Amino acid sequence: MFTLYYLVEEGESLIEQRVQIEVGNDKSLELRFVHEQSLLRFNKTKYSIADIQDIGYELAKKYNVGSLSISIVEELTETIPLTVWAKWLSFGLSLAGYQYRHIASFKLHPATKAIVLDSEDHALIFAHQQGVILAKSQAYARELMNKPANILYPETFVQAVKETPLSNVSIHVLDEGQMREMGFGGLVGVSQGSLREGQLLILEYKPDKPGKTIAMVGKGVTFDSGGISIKQAKSMSEMKFDMGGAAAVIGALYAISQLNLPVHVVGLCGLVENMPSGCALRPGDVVTMLSGKSVEIISTDAEGRMVLADVLCYAQQTYRPDYLMDIATLTGGAGIALGKGFSALMGSSDELKHYVQMAGQSCAEQVWPMPTGGWFETALKSDYADFRHGSEDPHGSLCVAATFLRHFVNDDQKWIHIDTAAMSHSMDHRQIYDKGATGYGVLLLTEICQSISDIQEVFSQ
Repeated sequence: MFTLYYLVEEGESLIEQRVQIEVGNDKSLELRFVHEQSLLRFNKTKYSIADIQDIGYELAKKYNVGSLSISIVEELTETIPLTVWAKWLSFGLSLAGYQYRHIASFKLHPATKAIVLDSEDHALIFAHQQGVILAKSQAYARELMNKPANILYPETFVQAVKETPLSNVSIHVLDEGQMREMGFGGLVGVSQGSLREGQLLILEYKPDKPGKTIAMVGKGVTFDSGGISIKQAKSMSEMKFDMGGAAAVIGALYAISQLNLPVHVVGLCGLVENMPSGCALRPGDVVTMLSGKSVEIISTDAEGRMVLADVLCYAQQTYRPDYLMDIATLTGGAGIALGKGFSALMGSSDELKHYVQMAGQSCAEQVWPMPTGGWFETALKSDYADFRHGSEDPHGSLCVAATFLRHFVNDDQKWIHIDTAAMSHSMDHRQIYDKGATGYGVLLLTEICQSISDIQEVFSQ
């Protein structure tokens, strides 16, 4: 049985309420006021991580929970440890306090609910703290994503992050002029159609005793009109969410720094607007990338891979990471192939893919492996450059995009690519996702880094 004590605000008064979570003989889960009517009932024989998150979120949303203490009396099921229940219940309860409120400023106000754990068990206390930190981290990502593109564009994205309380994280920025001189042909090429100059935002978390170096690259297209290959008007307003990868990287860095993970993490966010103008890239243009390779542009609406390719190259040249990851709302093909249940996972490292899949299962941000290379290489053949960045043929588009990125990753580099295009917003099949941004990827990236730090700790003993 779980017993939850919380304070409900009624006017200026705080009234204590008590809720019990009980498990019946049939494994059904019932939430009710003590000695009163049932509040929520879940008729399941087995509960997933997603269920636990949703239970906490729904309870807090439905009953206007203020400050809350959780007293965990005994183990709920045989399959999920108490610490996991504590972590993800606290996550759901805390995240329920986030609601986007528009203000005409880039400043972030990702409010979450204050949660207090009523326990002296150190393992439960730590699990609870993890859940609260992860909720705050995902709220930061949601806040960035929900901002309209006239408020949050590359330069103000950087300013917003600089004002975010990141512990032990240094921030470095390359502006568009610097990147042009350095040869960022892909990123600058995408940005040149906009009046808003592109930025490369670099955040570095380096604890006292860092272990492996992990580079996380996020696609940060703050608005994607499609450029000259302009999108249809329908749903174009949702293209402010096309910086979901960059937002996930920021949220994950917040979590990693708050959790004091013993890993060296570098987050790199390629920030641009993709707009049509007399200065914009055209289909048929040839661009020289930071790697020195030339690329023929087929559609200016396939801009994200151009940004990622340059930033992946820069990350390897500058930081020589043990593990390289990129996360992006990259292709509509990911949603067509996998729906809203999974992100697409591709890459060159089976070891890193394993970490990602295990991490996805442990936080309910699941991934599904997809192929690269082979037939998909034929879509990249060009008569005018080293290769094209895509194809008019829509078949396998998510795999073609990842195959393109692979050309900018060193042969010996452990690398994975996560395509979250269908997961960034309006996920109405889960209680925990309100309308608007989901902050998807924050939990996944954080859990990956946690897994890597756990493994290195085992081998160091």
